[in-house]
Amino acid sequence: MGIFLFLSLAVLFLPLKADAEEGTLVLVKPLTFEQEEQRVDVVGSARAVRSVELFPSASDFAREVNIQPGTWVEEGALLLRLDDRRQTVNRARARIELADAERSYERLRLSREQGSIPQSDLDDAETQLELRRVELQQAEIEWQDRRVEAPFRGVVGITDVEPGDRVTEQMRVTTIDDRSSLFIDFRVPESALHILQSNPEVRVVPWQRASNGLEATIVEIDSRVDERSRMVRVRALLENEDDTFRPGMSFRVQMSARGAEYAVIPEAALMWGATEAFVWVVRQEGEAYYATRVDVEVRQRRSGRVLVAGDFGENETLIVEGVQSLRADMRLRFTDDSEFAQ
Repeated sequence: MGIFLFLSLAVLFLPLKADAEEGTLVLVKPLTFEQEEQRVDVVGSARAVRSVELFPSASDFAREVNIQPGTWVEEGALLLRLDDRRQTVNRARARIELADAERSYERLRLSREQGSIPQSDLDDAETQLELRRVELQQAEIEWQDRRVEAPFRGVVGITDVEPGDRVTEQMRVTTIDDRSSLFIDFRVPESALHILQSNPEVRVVPWQRASNGLEATIVEIDSRVDERSRMVRVRALLENEDDTFRPGMSFRVQMSARGAEYAVIPEAALMWGATEAFVWVVRQEGEAYYATRVDVEVRQRRSGRVLVAGDFGENETLIVEGVQSLRADMRLRFTDDSEFAQ
């Protein structure tokens, strides 16, 4: 009975011994390297490069309203005219009085050249001429205060003013936005400052069209870091010549920067010991291949892959599958789809 049991155990362990001598079956691939990439995704808000709220400079009844919300207007376009009858009369009177003062001064100047009048008369005429010029300027200002004009080319917003309404200086007439370009305002953590300094371009993605990414240029970075939030305010410029986007829209702002190169391995190839991570690589001795452990430090995780730093040689071959049963200096054999570093 004892002899039979011994023979049975011997027969059982013969295949295991044979497998150990042939080597553990593993899948290997050449070890590759990629640059570490730091990405920052934040939310930004758009605003027009120039945007103002328009208020009248005087209080009176609205006589003319030329505001079509959502339309482009040129610089200087008349948007609102208040009752300006008195101001129009005063301006006309000032022009007439100035013209009369100019004629009087010219007559006295000629008379003075002929010695017909004293210099004091000419000086008085010159003073009156300057006063009339000032009065005309004042009349022009008062007349202009009855008008609200577009300060630049842009799109006007909605107005609540109708002809005949009583308008006060505190009543907002409308808004005007130059949205041919948009500022995208956003905030980033202070740790991302080096990305902004090394790469002046950011990618912005409108929330309503998430598939369309656009390039924007960083134009302003705040001079200080907020002490409470540890964030930095940043402004990027987005071209909007086709008038697709509007001020106030939200955008996903994406930034990235590449750093040093590290070995990239599948997550399944990364093993963990008691204190540190490690991977297995192939060591060749003659015609035999053995497993060698290399301790690594995880630098970055990506989708299904890990960037690691370790003491790797040139043209290393990484053991990708079959790593769970490996031990140091264990002999290896390879699957048919294995690939070796050249």
